[in-house]
Amino acid sequence: MQASVMEWFESLPTWGKAAAVGGAVLAASLPVYLVTKRPRPSPYKSDWKQGVVYLYQVPRFSTIPSASPYCLKLETWLRMADITYENVDVPMSVRSREGLVPFVELNGVEYPDSGLAIRDLTKLLGKEAMEAHLNDEQKSASRAFEKMIEHSTMWTYGLIRYVEKFDEFAELFPPFLGPLQPFLVWMMKRGIRSGVAQRIKAAGIGTHPRDEIINIGLEDLRAVSNYLGNKHYLTGYKPTRVDATLFGFLAQVVYMPIASPHNDLIQQECTNLKEYCDRIKGRFWPDWNECTQKRSLHTEWKKRI
Repeated sequence: MQASVMEWFESLPTWGKAAAVGGAVLAASLPVYLVTKRPRPSPYKSDWKQGVVYLYQVPRFSTIPSASPYCLKLETWLRMADITYENVDVPMSVRSREGLVPFVELNGVEYPDSGLAIRDLTKLLGKEAMEAHLNDEQKSASRAFEKMIEHSTMWTYGLIRYVEKFDEFAELFPPFLGPLQPFLVWMMKRGIRSGVAQRIKAAGIGTHPRDEIINIGLEDLRAVSNYLGNKHYLTGYKPTRVDATLFGFLAQVVYMPIASPHNDLIQQECTNLKEYCDRIKGRFWPDWNECTQKRSLHTEWKKRI
C-alpha cells in the first residue's frame, strides 16, 4: 500500500502534491487534535487505589520496553525506588494536561513530565533516602549530566533516528495505528523530521554541519563514560535518579537495532556504558523479554528478582 501511495503521489504535478499533502495532513491531524483537546476526566483512572502510582505511557516496542527515553526513564526510576505502580492501558490520544506522555496519577492527582513527576513522587512517597548519600558535588554533577543527556546528546541521536533513518525506525513500530498504519506512518515522516530538526535547532546545535552535531553527541558520551569509570552506577554503588535518566536514553542507542555513530562509540570505545546498561537492565528489568516479545504493559517484575 505504501509503495502504491508513493507512486501515485510522485505522478502528481507540483500543485497536486502540495494539495495532497495539505489535505492528508488536515484529514489526519483534525481528528487527533479534536480528541486530544477534548476535555477528559481527571483523574483518568476513576477506580484508583490509595498509594498506587498509575503510569501513562506509549505502547511497548518489540526490541525495548519503550522507544520514548522519557517513558523508559520514569518507569525505570519507579522500579529503582521500589514504588508500587501500574501501567494503564489507554488510547494513544490520552495525554497529560500539558499534552505529553509520560505522566502519572497518585491518589487522584495528576503529575505530568517525567522529571517533575520524579521530583514530586520523591517527596510524596518519602524516597529522599535514594539520594541522601550524595554530596553537593555529586548532586551537581548528576543534574548536569541529566540536562546534557536530555537537551544535547538526545537530539544528536535524534538526527539519526528521526531524520536520517526514520524508515528503519518506523519498521519497528508496534501495530497501534490499525490497517492505515503504512499510510499514516508515511504522512508522519515529514512532520516528525521537521519537528526534530526544529528541536535540534532549539537545542542550540542545529545550525552546525551534520558531522559537528554528531561529534557533540559523541563527546557527551565520552564525558559520561569517563565520569562513570568502573563504578556500578554514575555516583557509586547505589542507583539514583540520574541513572534512570541515563538508562532511558542509552538503552535507545544500545538495544534499538538502528546503526549509529553513538552505538559504534559505545561498542568500541566506551564499553563501560554498554556494561552499565546491561547492569541496570539485568537488575531492574528481569521481565524485559516479556515486555518486548509480548509487548505487555502488565508484568510482575518484582517476583523475578
